[in-house]
This record gives sequence, C-alpha cells and structure tokens, in this order.
Amino acid sequence: MNFNLTSLLLIAIAYLAALFGTAYITERGWIPKRVIYHPLTYVLSLGVFTSVWTFYGAFAIAKESGYSFLASYLGASAAFFLAPVILIPILRITRTYELSSLADLFAFRFRSATAGTLTALFSLIAILPLISIQIQAVSDSLHILNQDFSSDQIAIGFCTLIALFTILVGARNPSLRYNRTGLIIAMATGSLIKLFAIVTIAIYALYNVLDGPGGLDLWLQQHPQEQAVFATQLDSNLWRTMLLGFFSAIIVMPHTFHMMFTENTSSNSLHKASWGVPLYLLILALAVPPILWAGIKLGVADQPAFLILHLGIKLESNFLTTLAFIGGLTAASGIIIVATISIASMLQNHLILPLIPPLSTQKLYSRLLWLRRILIIIMMLGSYLFYTEVGLNYNIHWLGTLAFIAFMQFLPGILATLFWPGANRAGFCLGLVVGMGIWIISMFTGLLSGALSNDSSILDQHNWHQIAIYALTANITVFLLGSILTRSSQEEISSASACLHNSLQRPIGPQLNISHSDELVTMLSSRLGKATAQKEIEHALQELNIVSGELNAIDLMRLRTLIESRLSALFGPVEASALLNQQVRKDSLDQYRTRDIHLLEGQLENYQTRLSGLAAELDNLRRHHRMTLQRLPVGACSLDEKGQIIFWNEEMEQFTGLQNSAVLTKKLISLPSPWGELLNDFSSQEQNHLLSQHLLINGENCWLSLHKASLADNSESMVILLENETENQILVNRLSHNERLASIGRFAAGVAHEIGNPVTGIACLAQNLKYETDDEIVLESGEQIVAQTNRITRIVQSLIRFAHTGQSDSQQFEEHINLKELTDEALHLVSMDSRSREIKLINNIDAALNISGDPQRLMQVFVNLINNACDASPTDSSVWLEAEQNANSIEIRVNDEGSGISPEHHSKLFEPFFTTKDPGKGTGLGLPLVYNIIEEHYGSINIVSPANKNQNNGTQVVITLPVTLQD
Repeated sequence: MNFNLTSLLLIAIAYLAALFGTAYITERGWIPKRVIYHPLTYVLSLGVFTSVWTFYGAFAIAKESGYSFLASYLGASAAFFLAPVILIPILRITRTYELSSLADLFAFRFRSATAGTLTALFSLIAILPLISIQIQAVSDSLHILNQDFSSDQIAIGFCTLIALFTILVGARNPSLRYNRTGLIIAMATGSLIKLFAIVTIAIYALYNVLDGPGGLDLWLQQHPQEQAVFATQLDSNLWRTMLLGFFSAIIVMPHTFHMMFTENTSSNSLHKASWGVPLYLLILALAVPPILWAGIKLGVADQPAFLILHLGIKLESNFLTTLAFIGGLTAASGIIIVATISIASMLQNHLILPLIPPLSTQKLYSRLLWLRRILIIIMMLGSYLFYTEVGLNYNIHWLGTLAFIAFMQFLPGILATLFWPGANRAGFCLGLVVGMGIWIISMFTGLLSGALSNDSSILDQHNWHQIAIYALTANITVFLLGSILTRSSQEEISSASACLHNSLQRPIGPQLNISHSDELVTMLSSRLGKATAQKEIEHALQELNIVSGELNAIDLMRLRTLIESRLSALFGPVEASALLNQQVRKDSLDQYRTRDIHLLEGQLENYQTRLSGLAAELDNLRRHHRMTLQRLPVGACSLDEKGQIIFWNEEMEQFTGLQNSAVLTKKLISLPSPWGELLNDFSSQEQNHLLSQHLLINGENCWLSLHKASLADNSESMVILLENETENQILVNRLSHNERLASIGRFAAGVAHEIGNPVTGIACLAQNLKYETDDEIVLESGEQIVAQTNRITRIVQSLIRFAHTGQSDSQQFEEHINLKELTDEALHLVSMDSRSREIKLINNIDAALNISGDPQRLMQVFVNLINNACDASPTDSSVWLEAEQNANSIEIRVNDEGSGISPEHHSKLFEPFFTTKDPGKGTGLGLPLVYNIIEEHYGSINIVSPANKNQNNGTQVVITLPVTLQD
C-alpha cells in the first residue's frame, strides 16, 4: 500500500491547522471556561509526556525486553502518586515567585545565575536527542507510507510548520507565566487523539486479528515462543535505572515541567492528575501487548518501532493506517512545541540576556518577544541538524532512553530544593557539572562519534544503565561535599527556607531604601524604560490595592515581592533580583527580620492546613496566643527594639480608631493626636503606670489608665496596655452626685421643719389680730398673712413628704388617694422650679378618680415624670396630665411637646444611670426608680415616642394602676 503524496500532506497540514484552530478559538473565548479549566482537560494536557518514544518505541522495547517497556509508564505514574510530596510543593513555589522553568527554579533556590545557566544549557543538550526522534518518527512514518518522500524534505517541512505553530501559540506574550489556555486545550486534544488512536487499533487488533481474548489465548498456546516475549527475565539493575530515569524525567523535562507548573495555577488540578495521569498511562500500556501480538501474527514485527503503521498497511486499512499516522504526528508535535517554548525561555533569561547589553527600553516587550521567536527558530534548526547528523544513525527507543536518563541528573537539585535547606549553589553546580559531564563524555559524545564513524559500539547497551547510575552517584557525592564544605549566603538561606516551607511568600532580598512608588519607577527605568516601569508598578499597586505615593514599610515589602515575581517571569529570578537590589539599606538585615514578621504572620494564616506534626502544633500555639492578645478586653500594643509598633490589637483599634495596617512599623510619635503624644510621652517616662488620665476625644470626656513593661534591656522594646475607664469614672461621678442629692434632700427636710415653726407663729399672730382690732384694713392684711402662711405650710409639708420618699418597704403604707389632688400637689411642687414656670402645666384628671398606694412614693413618680417632661419641652409649650378609668385599671398619661426620644434609646430608658440629658443635669436614676415604684403598686409603665405621629415629636408616658374598689 502506497499512500498518495498529496493526501498525506493534506492530512498532516489539516491536523496541524486543526490544532492551531483549537488553540485560536480557545484564546478567543469560544470554548466554555468550564471545559478549559476542567481537571480532565488539565490531566489530558499532561499527556504531552507520551511522545513518539511511547507511541512507537514502546513496541520495540516490548519485543526486545518484554515488560521493560512498562518502565516509562510506571516511573511517570510514581511521580504523580507522590504529587502531594513533590509536585504540589513545586507548584506552590513556582506560582508564588512566578518561576516559569526548571532553570528559574534552580536560579531562585540557589540565588545563582550560574545554576540557571547550567540548567538551561544541559537541558538543551539533553532534549536534542528527544526532539530528534520526534522528527525522525514523522519522517520515517511518511517514508513508510510513501517511498517517494525525501526524508530531508519531510524533516524540513515538519520543522517549519512546528516552528510556525510554536511561535503563534507560545510567543505572543513576553511573560511565560501568561496563561496560554489555547496551548492547554491543544495539548489536551492531542492526548485525546493519541489515546483514541492506540485504543482503537488495539481493540481492532484484539478482535479482528487475534479473534478476541479466546482466540488470543488459543494462538498463544499454539505459539508458545511468542508468549515468551513477555517472559523475558528483567535485569533488576537496568529496571531500577529505567524507573528512576522516567520518574525524574516527568518532573524535570522542559515540556512536562512547563505543563505541570507554568501553565497550571491550581493545586487541585495536580491532585486530580495524581490518579488521572496514571490511569491514562495504564490504558496506553494495556494497548501495547495485543498490538504487538497482532503484528507478530501478521508477520510485520520485523520493524517493531513502526509496527502500528505496518499493521494498518498489512490489513490494507486506510482508516487504521491514517489513524496511526495522525497519532504519531500528534505525539511528535506536542512535545516539540512545548519543549521548544520552555527551552527558548530558559536560554533567553539565563544565557542571552545576562550576556548582552540591556535591550533598548523602547518597545521592550516587543523586543523580548522577537528574541524568543528567534530562539525558537534556532532551536528547531538545531534539532533538525542533530537529526540529520546524528539521529539518523540510531533507533528511536535508544535515543529516547539516553535523553531520559540525562534528565535524571537534575533529580538531586529537585530533592534538595524541597527537602534540604543546607544545599548551596557551589554543591549544586559542581554536582551537576560532574554528573552531566560523565553522561556527555560516555554517551552524548559517543552519539556524535558514532554518527561520524557509523560505529556505535561505544554505546554498549549492556552497561549504559551502569554509566547512568555512576553519573548520578558522582553528582550526589559532589553535591553533598560541595554543600558541606562551602558556606551558604544569606540569600540562599532565605530562599531555601521559602522552598522548604512550600513557598511562604517573603522578600528574598534586603529592604529597599525608598519610601515612594515613584522612586521604584525611577529605579526600574534604567532597565525597563520609564513607560514600561510605570506600567509594571501601576499593575502591581492595583493588584495589591495600594494607593500610589508614600509607602509604609509593609506595603513597600509587599510591592517589592510582587514586582520581583513579575520581573522574574520576564527576565528570570536572578536578573529580577539584581534590578531590585541596586539600592539597599545598610541596616537591611535587621529591618528585614523586624518587618518580615508581618508578612509571615499573614502567610501562616493561609498555610495552616499545609503544616503537620510539630510545625502544626507550634502554629496552633502561635494562633492561640495571638488570638488571646487580639481579643483582650484591654488595648495592647507592642514595640520592637527600635520603638516601631509591631502589634496593635482589636481593642486598640476600636478605642483609638486607628487600624492595625495603618500603624504597624510606625513610631508612636507619628500617630495622630492625641494618641501619638500621649503614648510617646508615657513610653519615655520612668513610671510604669498612669492612672485615670483625662482626655477629650471627639468632644467627649474619656478617662484611661496606661501600663507598660519592658521586653528587653537597653532597647525601646516594650508592651503598652491601655485600659478604658470612662464608664467607671462616669459611674463614680454619678454616685457622688447622687450622694450630694441625698444630702441636699436631708438638709431640705431639716430646713422645712425649721421654717415650719416661725411660720406657725406668724399664722397665730395674724389670726389673733381679729380679737385685737376692728380696723378693716388690718383685718384684711391679717387674712392675707394667714393665707400666705397656709401656702407656706402646704409647700413645707409637700417638701417634707417628698423628702421622706425612699423609706424602706416596712415603713410604706397604703391608703386611698384622690388622683386629682395627688397630681395637683406634684404640679405645684414642679411649678416652683424656674424652668417649669416657662412651661404651661395642665391637669385634666377627673376629681372623682381614686387610687390606692403609698402617697409619698407615688408623689415621687409624678414629680419625676413631670420634671422630665418639662426638661424635654421647649419654652412656651405645654405639659398636661390626663387619666381614664377602665373596668379594672386606671390609665394615667403624662404628655409633652418635646422632640421625642430616639428609637435606639428606647430599650435603655429604664436602665440605671442611662440619661439623654447633658452632663451634670441628670443622674439616670429617675426612670428606673419610677419603674420600681409602679411595679411595687402592681402597675405598669410604657413610653410612647414620638406621641404625635404627624409632627414626629412629643413623648407620652402611660402609667397603668389597678382601680380602687370603694367601700
């Protein structure tokens, strides 16, 4: 079977066009977000790992070494099974610090440009054989389908198309952290096509070639030598090396690293991938044996690498053959596209930019994009040259195996990043150079020499796995010795701590010596240009919700961390750090320690569920102590050794009105009045207690007590407690006022008695005048004197009775009382006050109404209520009393025309010491006393305000008392 040349070209171009179309419509938003961000989509996108080595090469390894072909599936699955331990922590680090490649990760962890450069160069060397076999697979498969194809022409055309697609999809934004949803959907679609192709061919082979499971079993019984293919004894050393190699490769290879960590933003997706990807690989692995046995049965297994293609050709099935071709094309194109994007980024940030002068600040983003596009083209050209000069001399699965074990040399760096804070740049770089050096000298150089001499004996297939283990062992040994014998820098220690704790976000460099956002723009303009720097700062300020201008220490630290993360995605972490460390404080280390605690506190709140063991227990204890301080009913603030505020609890916020975020890292003297002066003066005094300090806050009198305790000798570190004593002081003042009123009452009673005696004498003398003279004028004057003395007597008796109010219950007595007379006397008493003389007092109570009770205590009720009504009423208004008898009760109403009582005060009117009157004019005890007296007389009291709904004013006090039964 020889396929038409035009048809094959159209199939290949149509597939790549469909792949680009899928990415395009995704970027345009035509695919629902629930599909784009569905965990299944992300799991399928990780299928980019299954390159032509899996799609084609697995059959060759299965035929030669039996179950050894499972090493790639099991090694990759093991990495995903350990996702919570390895993959998710790496995701947190890369996401927090905007790290877009393995080189960025190592450069950040070891704070070393050399680490990033070595990683980029060695990744490029290691990936070349892997990309070469993708090109070789496409070229050979097209040649198998049509012998008229020239391998060089095929390779050139394929590389050109892939380079174009890679530029369109992967070089449209200067930051590699830009979320390319189109790339994710394209890779997920390709993985789905690979899965469909290999499963469809496997099912067809099983049921149409091998006659189903029963037919397969019968055929294997008749051909036991074929069953022995999978009975080949595994070399334990080789098996372990392959498992370790594929375990490492899935984590550190550029294309898988890019899809797992750069394109992914959710740890939940990796949780799903921890079982989704192994399931995907399991399905692919299960399809290998039936296809291999079908190929053996049909006699097309002489070229096992392309067995899946020969199977369709042998069966003369255009559908199966085309499906196999598209599956191989998908496997090859996916890895090349993603790997090229990642390698180009690494070379740009860690090799090109550090070596060339700063790019022109004009159109910086555009120049970065063109630089990456040029690198993509160079990458594709280099891969093509490697294919033509080296790759053609070796089979697919052998070149793929060498590439996978090369990436095994990055495994020590990954493990040290996550689990060993003592590792440093010297140990990592030396170990990587030694390990990769052994691999290059013994294997990669052997590839080159074999290509030149057509002799591949140096690549002895019986000892390659031993060389791989030797290289890894040498790498680890040098790494350990180098890290132990050399000292880590402070930056390395900080980065190691951040990675060890799964990316607790913290500033890695020292504190900037700036205080204004414009100064940060100026600092970055030398490299980015003023317009670009201004744009980056504005975006960061907007994301952090910080207003441009003067920055406090915490906001500056947050801004610096975010800017470094953003620049890291553009230039790499080392270049970003260098840009922001141009100008630092001399005392930066001390300030970093002091101020960084606030960021760490905030981050620990978000990382509670990620801590375990002793760390979790310590964090719980920290939370408990912090919550205790926060919820104290006493204001508390703490100062560091430089007198800067590092703690400000909720009670301090409520009492002072100053939020925690506004005062942290500030000096006390810089706080607004009156707090700055008060707290600063107290902190500098020798005495540790300041009691009942009076302040006027927002026009209100406040009293507070201050206490302090030093936290360290010879420093300004201390804790200050602020106790609000305003309510207690007001209560004390009111009690003192009540005591004075009680004293005045007692004095008034005594004075009344003293006045009574001379008044009685005057009355007697006036009455005797009628017996001593007949002068009408004298007699008339005597009658007036008697009338006035009677008035004085009534007033004095009223005062005496009112002064006696408040006697104990045992002294109370009950009698029939005329309500009209009782209220008249109360009105008479109130009318003697100068204020009440400006108010018209009216008694509309019927003279026939009677009640029973203690007249003195009831007198106090009405005097209090009428006084309150007068106090609330404007001048020349009226206060009137009225009553109405019902079947079993009498309802008495005291009305005024005042402004009424606010709704929020209704529930507090009968509480002791609550008053709406001005200070010094009310005690807040009148209404509670009235309430108690009415309750003692089995009545009730209710206040209606506003009483006049139309004018929204006035208050009506309604007293309900039991009716008096007449004898």
